[in-house]
Parts: sequence; C-alpha cells; structure tokens
Amino acid sequence: MLAPSNRVLDKKILRDLRRRVAQVAAIAVTVLLGVLLYVASYDSFRNLETSYRQTYDRLHLADYTALGGDPTAVAAAVRAADGVDRVAARTQADVPMSIGGTKLVGRVVGLPGAGAGGVDDIDLTAGTVPDRPDQVVVEHHAAETFGLTLGSRLQVFDGSAWQQVRVSGVARSAEYLWPARSRQDVLGDPHAFAVVFAPQAHAQRLSGQPQANQTLVEMSSTATTADRDRVVDMLRSAGAGAVEPQDEQPSNAVLREDLNGFSEIAVGFPAMFLVAAAIAEYVLITRLVQAERPLIGTLLAMGARRRGVIGHYVRYGLLITGIGALMGVLGGFLATSAVTAAYTKEIGIPDTVVDHRIPTALIGFTLGLITGVIAALAPAIAAARTAPAQAMRGDGLQSAQAGRLTRLSARWHRLPVVGRMALRSLIRGRRRTLATMTGTVLALVVILASVGMLTSMRTMLDIQFGQVQREDATVLVASGTDDLTSRLAALPAVTGVEPSTLRPVTLTAGDRSYTTTLTGLPPKTTMHGFRTPDGDTPSLSEDGILAGAQLATKLRVRIGDIITVTPTFGTPHPERLAGFLDEPLGTFAYATDTTAHEIGGIAQTGYLLRFDNGADRKTLRATITDEPGVVAYTDTHALQDQVDKFLGLLWVFIAVMLILGATLAFTVIYVTMTVNLAERITELATLRAAGVSVRRLTAALAIENLAATLLAVPIGIAAGIFAAWMFLRSFRSDMFDISLSIGITPLLLAAAAVLAAAALSQLPAARLVQRIDIARVVRERAQ
Repeated sequence: MLAPSNRVLDKKILRDLRRRVAQVAAIAVTVLLGVLLYVASYDSFRNLETSYRQTYDRLHLADYTALGGDPTAVAAAVRAADGVDRVAARTQADVPMSIGGTKLVGRVVGLPGAGAGGVDDIDLTAGTVPDRPDQVVVEHHAAETFGLTLGSRLQVFDGSAWQQVRVSGVARSAEYLWPARSRQDVLGDPHAFAVVFAPQAHAQRLSGQPQANQTLVEMSSTATTADRDRVVDMLRSAGAGAVEPQDEQPSNAVLREDLNGFSEIAVGFPAMFLVAAAIAEYVLITRLVQAERPLIGTLLAMGARRRGVIGHYVRYGLLITGIGALMGVLGGFLATSAVTAAYTKEIGIPDTVVDHRIPTALIGFTLGLITGVIAALAPAIAAARTAPAQAMRGDGLQSAQAGRLTRLSARWHRLPVVGRMALRSLIRGRRRTLATMTGTVLALVVILASVGMLTSMRTMLDIQFGQVQREDATVLVASGTDDLTSRLAALPAVTGVEPSTLRPVTLTAGDRSYTTTLTGLPPKTTMHGFRTPDGDTPSLSEDGILAGAQLATKLRVRIGDIITVTPTFGTPHPERLAGFLDEPLGTFAYATDTTAHEIGGIAQTGYLLRFDNGADRKTLRATITDEPGVVAYTDTHALQDQVDKFLGLLWVFIAVMLILGATLAFTVIYVTMTVNLAERITELATLRAAGVSVRRLTAALAIENLAATLLAVPIGIAAGIFAAWMFLRSFRSDMFDISLSIGITPLLLAAAAVLAAAALSQLPAARLVQRIDIARVVRERAQ
C-alpha cells in the first residue's frame, strides 16, 4: 500500500488553510505582533546602548570622578597606574546665573583639554571653544530652553560680582545627555538649571574657585576589574573624599534606569503574544485532527508512517507561524529604525546608531517557528496514535461521559434551556473552555500591565507634587541676603512663604556612603509633606533626621541607627535616623532648620512659596526673580512637565499595549469560538433540524463563550496586577521609587474591555449558524 506523497499532503495543507483563512490570519497576526515587538524592542534597546556608548567613548566620559582632596596630587597618584588611559583635573561649581532676566543656579564646568582631547570632552554643534575670558560654551539643553545663540549674553556670579559673558559656542556633552544636576535632581525645572563650559583657567575665575576640585579618570578598554578596583583605592588613598563611578553619574544613571525598563518589556510583552498564538493554533489544529480522524485512520491503514502524520500536522503550525514570524521580522526592522531615531532625537543623543542585528531577527523568527511547533505537536502526536479501525468507524470520536456536574445540570429545570445547553457545553468541552480562559488571562495581563504602569506613574506624580512637594515654587537667595519672608508674602497671589535651607551632604554608615541633599525646614512645615512606607505622616524631629527609604538598602541601616552626616566643607556630625520616607522622586534627607544649622557646611538659603489658584506664573517668576538677592527660581509645574517629557515615549508605548491587549483578547476568543462552531457543526445542524431556532442556538453559544471569559477574569486580573508589579520593579532605584497603584475602576474597565472583545467575536456565530446546510451535513454524516 502506498501513502500519499508529500506534494499531495502539502496541497492539502494549503487547501485546508484557505478554508480557514480568517482563523489563520488571526493567528499569524498574533505571531507577527509578538515577533515584531521582540525584534523592535530588543534591537532598539541594544541600539540605544550602543548609541550611548559611542558618545561616551568619543567624548571620553570619565570612568571615575573623584571629589575632594588636592585634584592635582590625586591625578598624579593614578596617572601611571595600570589600566588608566587619561587623567585630568578640572573645576566644577554651581553658581548663580542670570539668562534673559531669568535667575537660576547654573553650573560652570572647566575644560581641561580646552575642548579637544581631554576627559569629559564636549561636542560642538555651533561656534568655537572660547579663546577669551569673557566667552563660554553653552550646553545645548540650556541653549534650547533659553533661546541662546552665538553672541548671546548672560551673567555669571563669581562670588563677589556679576560677570557678563558671551556665547561662543553650543555643545552637547556626554555628562548631560539628560540634563541632571545630581542623582537627587534628575527631573528639574529646565529654567532653573544651565551648564556652561570654559577652559580650566577661565572656569576657575568665573566660579570664584582658587583651584580645581574634581579629578577625572578614564580607563582603557583593556582595563581589568582588578585594575579598576586598584585605581579607586589609589584615588581614596591620595585624598579623594568620594569617588563616583560612571554607572552612578547622574545623566547616565537616569538613562540606564529607562533602558532597564525597556529591556524587561522587550521580553515580557512579546512572550505573551506568542503564548496566545500558540493557544489559538493548538485549538485550530486540534479541531482539524478531530475532523480528519477517518482520513488519518485510512492513511495509517494504507501504510503511512506515524512520524509522517506528525510531520504533516506540525507543518500546519510551521506554515502559519512562519508567515507571521517572517512579517514580524520585516516589520521589526522598520519599527527598530523608527523607535531608535525617535528616542535619540527626544533625548538629544549626538550619536544615533541604528543596527539591524541578524541574530535578533533569527531568534525572533525561530521563536515564531517554535511557537508553531509546540502548538501543533500535541494534536499531531494524538493524530499519530489513532487506531485505524476505530478512526474509520464514523468520526471515531468516543462519546463523552457525563460528569457529576453535567448530570446535575440536567435536573435544573428552572434554568432556561439555552442556559443549560451553554452550561453543559462549557463543562464537557474542557479543553475548549480552558483555551478561551487562557486567552482571556493573557489579554488581561497585557492590558493591566500597561494600565498598571500608567496609573502607578500618574499616582506617583500626584503624590510627589500633591502630598510631598506642596509648594508651587522654590526661591534661592544669595548668602547674606536679608530675610525676604515679608516681602515675598506681600506679593499678589502669594498665599504662603516658608524658609528652607539646602545642604549637600554625604551620609555614611560603616564603609558605605551616599551623597544627597539635606533640607532644613520649620518643624511644623506645611509646604513639604512626609509619608512613611507604612502610610504614616511623621513630623520633623529635633532629635534626628528623616531620609528616603532607599537609604536602608544603600547604607544597610535601620530606624534608630546613628549615621554620620558630613556636609561639604564641614565637619562630620553623628545623627540618629528618625525614620524612612516614601518619596517617589529622589532619596533626600530632612531635618529641622535648627538641626540643619548645627550640621553646618555650605548651604543655600531659600523659600518655599504657595500661590492662589489661577495665578499668573510667568508674571510671578519675573516679579520674584527681580527681588534683590534672588538667584534662582524653580516652578513646581515645570518639574511636572519635565517628568512627562521623560516618560513621553513610555506613555506612547502603554497606549499601544492597551490597543494590542484588546486585539489579543479578540483574536484568541475569535479563533476559539469559530473552531468551537466548526467542531460542533453536526450537533448544531441536528438541533436546527429538530426545530431549535437560530436565535436560541446563537444565544447558547454566546453564553458559553462569555461564561468562559467571565470565569477567567478574576485569574486574569490577579495575573495582570502581578505583571504590572514586576514591570514597575525595573524602574525602582534611589532616583525613582514607584509603587504599584491601580484602583478598582481600571480593573473593571479592563474586564469590561475583554468581555466586549469576547462579545464582538460572537458576531460571526449568528451568520455561521444561519448558513448551516442541514441537508449536506446529514448526507456527510450518513456516509
């Protein structure tokens, strides 16, 4: 006996797929989305890493920045060390500036190599490096914010007098790809921070610094971990008070946080779509195998090998997912270019590297094929195990034995017939029910993971700018300025004024240290709110300090421990850790104004202001910055705008995921439902012949599918909440502390969206039931 050739079987595959074009297209699109998301997100993630690294290497971003000591001596101590490529000493100082009538605390940065060949070099986009003492180069973010061009003028306060300087150039810097003042101030008012560069000697004069205060070290590409550890020890032994590695450099750290979240999403979301595609394909091929059992029995009886039968049905899966995977790879190439270009343009990265990595494409395509193989393998093996004689008797299906619940439901005479029909089908078709439920769970995971991130970040902003930072603006004044409380309180629309002080400090416990800002406030402050991780609202204590909760991990300390507070240019002070605070942005320390004054060191005096609703903020900024002694003004609303800008691409991604989640729900439920109908065509035709109306049959099918969807909703909600929590963990650090926050309304809306998708997928049911050719089904059944 001869079995059919592969060519004949391949024609059969194509014919069968054409007959089920809607289900095949739905599965292929789901695979396409999964592979596209993987290729686009993973390659974009790698492209962004490469873009950063190329900029860092080209501009020689320091591997270590040492603070304190004599920078000249510190630099000399490590210059000849193994693994060291370049060393430089420079000045960096935060000083008052005035740009176009706006007062702020900006930053003067020295260029050890005069902008050519030094460590932490700059990339000029316009103009030239200053060749006169009254010239500076402006960092491009500040140039865009303040509209500065070549020849524009600004003023810099050198500690004793205002110096007028002119812009000789505009540049990008690897240190300020994201304009972060510090790790605690990564999202600030863009009008409250500006960076200017000048040759080292000019920078010292502009900042009023007698000498350099930083040592920059760039390691060679061949430096080992031992070389790096040795250099850090040498820097500290030479007198450096703190050593900041490149990973903790503020701009690099905040962008790294963004990439870490990107990398987790690059794996998690594509996996959900591929699992959903596998489920839908499993249902489709299982139905195909069941429908073709007589044919399978005939082939096996004719001598077809069982592995040939397995290969035949596996090829169904490979063909469907192969088409989707191929289109996903091609679409991923286009999406990679678009995402990488959009991100680097938004951030302002000088070097945009767009690579389409063949290994990523191969992995994505392989994942799509593996999805098809896994989905088809179980029904294919079941087909190969078919007993020929049994399969050739009718349809070969064994009658399902009625379970206890099925027998019990038969006695529920008060339940409408439609309801009983739906309930019995739900119980007896367990695989079908499980597939529908799994698709619903996956859809809810995609939707709630996206919604959870959206609502949590919105809650984070509400907490930060509603409960923690209750002020509308912050004003900093020059040292020695008279008390401005009464003058500021007398301004129109100003309803509250509180004094504050800001002190850069280093917190130390054992051999661990953390640099942050200590804020001194009145004991009964109303401008700043305090929240503990347990939900309490503590007050400032005269006996100790409050600090961000991330400090527990950074310093390995507990409430009540004594930590050392060392202010810049001050002496160490032991202070009790009075409590931890739950603050979304940054890890700061707080004390009463009395305690802060006792700690001493360099301090910036300021005021926290509250305005009337509807106050003209532009006018208030101009009026307040005109006050004598005011050196900087920060608008809290501008901080919120900066946060939104930082999260801008994430909002777009979340919106796309919401749409794809609904699509996923529709696809899986649609495929399951249509296969369900095809599987029960004989049953439906018999019921039609017995006089059951189309409306009643359609209602029974709809109730069955919606009931399966509804049963999966609680599981899907729990899984979705967990997925959102896992994704948010990737954004948690000492710079961001985002807790999961998702109310009942989003959960209900997500459940409603999935149920709506399930209901929408029932529309083909009525058409299919109406189109049943009762006579043809009866003839086929009688053969």
